Amino acid sequence: MKKYIYPILTAVLLAGCSSGEQSAEGDHSSEGHQNQTAPVLTYEIGSDDWSAVTTYSDSPKVLEAYQFAVEHPEVLDYMPCYCGCYEEDGHTSNTNCFVDNVKGTTVTLDTMGFG
Repeated sequence: MKKYIYPILTAVLLAGCSSGEQSAEGDHSSEGHQNQTAPVLTYEIGSDDWSAVTTYSDSPKVLEAYQFAVEHPEVLDYMPCYCGCYEEDGHTSNTNCFVDNVKGTTVTLDTMGFG
């Protein structure tokens, strides 16, 4: 079991803490661009329909990280995130990088896990 947990946790940490920042060469000002809001991604617990994730990423590691975060928040709740998302988004653990909230059987996913 341990040989499976460590690679999964590593993938979760790497996917959740990817900065997504561009270099100065890749930065573009927002002039002329419309403000875009992050998509609202939901998952129904037990449905096995991960299209909310696979629509935006074809990476099996990203999908695995979201699946692990939804199925095992008790593990990620003890893992702080060091990418600065506490200051900006109020995240208190690595779970928050993947799961925004849970209401009943509906999970609203956070887009930070896409990197």
